[in-house]
Amino acid sequence: MKRSNVWIAVALITAVACGGSSSTGNQQGNTPLPPGGISVANDFYNPTSKTVAVGATVQWSWNTCTSDGYSTQTCYLHSVTFDDGQTSSTQDQGSYSRSFATAGTYNYHCLVHPTMRGSIVVQ
Repeated sequence: MKRSNVWIAVALITAVACGGSSSTGNQQGNTPLPPGGISVANDFYNPTSKTVAVGATVQWSWNTCTSDGYSTQTCYLHSVTFDDGQTSSTQDQGSYSRSFATAGTYNYHCLVHPTMRGSIVVQ
């Protein structure tokens, strides 16, 4: 009888110790988003469209790293590739900036995920 109580206690302690955890902070590898910036997330840009003034610089920050809550972290590759040929590297962390000197609409997409699209409207 005493032995079964010990095993029950061990089982309860193990269940509590192995419970999941969550975090509201950035996963390691994710880049903080500057004010007015664009987040490169898993399979989408946020926001997908942005309007800026002529001469503005926009920064994209990669936020593609996820964690299982223990020790495994996975980061996903994406790019910011403009229809006019300018592009970031294909990366899973970091940031990319581009300045816009001329009014117009600048469409971009991800080389890895072509349906992942966004645009910058420069006025």
